[in-house]
Amino acid sequence: MSNDIDLTGRARIRDAALVAFTEQGEAASIRQIARRAGVSPALVQHHFGTKANLRAACDEYVLSYFRDHVVSGLDELGMAEPAYLAEVYASAPVVIGYLNRLLMENAPDAQGVFDALVTLTEAYLPADPSSPQRDRAAVLVAMKLGLLLLRPFVDRALGLAASSHPAGDPRISAAQLHLLNPALITPEVMAAARRAVGTEVAQ
Repeated sequence: MSNDIDLTGRARIRDAALVAFTEQGEAASIRQIARRAGVSPALVQHHFGTKANLRAACDEYVLSYFRDHVVSGLDELGMAEPAYLAEVYASAPVVIGYLNRLLMENAPDAQGVFDALVTLTEAYLPADPSSPQRDRAAVLVAMKLGLLLLRPFVDRALGLAASSHPAGDPRISAAQLHLLNPALITPEVMAAARRAVGTEVAQ
C-alpha cells in the first residue's frame, strides 16, 4: 500500500480498490470503492474512468510491487536485511490477498498478471538446454502462487497460527530453500536467502 504522503486522490482510490477487490472480487462497485476511499464516485471516474481501468491500475500496482521487491530483494540482496523483511511483512498481505482473489476468480486480466510474473521470473533463471527458461518460469510461478493460495492449509498442517507472518513464515521459508534446486539462483542469492531464514528464526 502507499505511504501516507501518497494517500491522496488517485493513490487513495487505488488502495481502497485493492481492498475492495480482495474482499468482493468483481462484485465490488465504483460506489463502494469511493465510499471506502472517502471520495465521491465522480472523483473515482475522474481519475480512472471505468472500473476496468481501476482494476488495471490495481494489477499494475501489484506487478510493480513484485518487480520492486525482486530488485531490492534479489539484485540488491536486501532479503537478508531485517528492515527488508519487516517491510515485506507489513506490505505484502494486501498484495497477496488481491492476487489470490484475482487468480481464484479468474478475473479478466488474471492471465495477463500471471504471464507478467512468468516473464519477471524468466529473467532470473539460468539457461538450460534441457528445459526452456519460459517453461521453468511458468511452473515455478505456479508453484509459488499455489503456496500463497493454499497457505491456510499449510499453516494448519504445520500447526501455525493463522496470523503468524501473513507474508511468510520461517519454517515455510526454510522448507522452500531445502526443496529449491540451488542451480536456479546464484550462490550469492542463495546465501542471502539462508541468512534471511536465520534472521527470521532469531526473531
